[in-house]
Amino acid sequence: MTIRKSFTYLAYSVALTGVLGAVVAACSVNPATGRNQFTGLMNTAQENQHGSKAQTQAEQTYGVVSDPKITAYINGICAKLQPGLERTDVSYRCTVLDSPVVNAFALPGGYININRGLLAYANSEAEVAGVLAHEMGHVTAKHISERYSQATLTQLGGTLASAALGSGAADQLIGLGSNLYLSSYSRSQETEADDLGIRYLNRGGYDPMAMGSFLSILQRESALQAAEAGKEHTEMRSFMATHPLTSERVARANQVAQASAPKGTNEGVAAHMAAINGLVYGDSPKDGYVKGNEFVHPGMGFAFYAPQAFTVKNSPQQVTAQSRSGSGAAFVFNGAAKPAGLDPATYITQGWVSGQQGLSNVESITVNGMRAATAQIQGSINNKPALMRLVAVEWTPTQVFRFQFAMPQSTTPEEIEIFKKITYSMRRLSEAEKNTATPKRVKVFTASAGDSVAAIASRMPFDDNLNEQRFRTLNGMNAGDAIIPGKQYKTISQ
Repeated sequence: MTIRKSFTYLAYSVALTGVLGAVVAACSVNPATGRNQFTGLMNTAQENQHGSKAQTQAEQTYGVVSDPKITAYINGICAKLQPGLERTDVSYRCTVLDSPVVNAFALPGGYININRGLLAYANSEAEVAGVLAHEMGHVTAKHISERYSQATLTQLGGTLASAALGSGAADQLIGLGSNLYLSSYSRSQETEADDLGIRYLNRGGYDPMAMGSFLSILQRESALQAAEAGKEHTEMRSFMATHPLTSERVARANQVAQASAPKGTNEGVAAHMAAINGLVYGDSPKDGYVKGNEFVHPGMGFAFYAPQAFTVKNSPQQVTAQSRSGSGAAFVFNGAAKPAGLDPATYITQGWVSGQQGLSNVESITVNGMRAATAQIQGSINNKPALMRLVAVEWTPTQVFRFQFAMPQSTTPEEIEIFKKITYSMRRLSEAEKNTATPKRVKVFTASAGDSVAAIASRMPFDDNLNEQRFRTLNGMNAGDAIIPGKQYKTISQ
């Protein structure tokens, strides 16, 4: 026993020495940050390989905005920023993804992605440039390579330590470290990307104060999202938070920009407004969108009731909705294939939840002339027990649309009635409806004397009593700010 332990320890020591030697050899000073960092376990060729695959997946998942006006606008900004980047061993490519989520992200190999939803909230070309410059900062600082290399080393060291110690505790500890590296950027990395982004803004001729001004917009947009979901807006203050507080980032970005000997002055308000005028706002027609009190999908030709009492979120894969009441009631809608000739009730019991215990109340129904079935099963939502009502509607002989309604004990009778209404509202769109269905779009206008926030906001196509907050968020306006005649503003039309 003693001999085996000694041998294992010796093997561990030799292996760890080799690992540490590789770490020392792979450390280098990054010219963008001046830091000595370990990135050797993902070289440039590997970055390009991983990035290409990830970019393909992102584009297949969300789609790419095909508007040549938007493409030219973003490519032009990227071209202005690239000469100021220290890192030239990757090719920077900027893409606008067809997603309503206010977000942007970088992938290995210089793939920079900005979502359509973010463009609607920016108020100048400089603010968009600030977002892209921040993501380019993650690339020049080699944050992705750094996280990958550190996580890989941690996992390798954990495997060796586990073998030497003979304990699963080491694996659990290392797993936590790996998840922290791979889940998101650290506070220091986000701050570093902000600082680099301000540098690149300045070098590209843009006003470096745009970094802080857009971070302020993100604060307002976050508050709007919370209001739309019926929740109170709070900034994350947890020690384990993966990003600095937005208010702290705003203050720091403004301080760094002011101290950067700013020489860039371009704001590009008119250019930005011209580029985004007519941009789809919210869900894309290709993925379906909420119109009035219905979720409409012109491409697939269906619609169903979308209650105002629920916050509806759409993605290319499914539609989810959560009750605003706080009861926990929710539903998920998606599509699935089924064998031809299999009736909906048999599909539920033998295809959808085959082998599940507790499935009961299986019943065949008809929904607007279509064969359908429903059943119930005990499940959970957010780790709380919930009765799950399943509904399968036969759309074609080989396709079903499915609802999963989650009803925890706190679900109200009104919410149960809403779920019934949703079930029987599923319908086929007429050809005229398919051809005339229109999404919400950004509309740019020049304010006239007498225009007011309240009057213009009241005409936006939303029924949630948040139009004035939404208008101010879209235009970066504080509470109490009045509309200035002759200035361009954004509103939403349909």
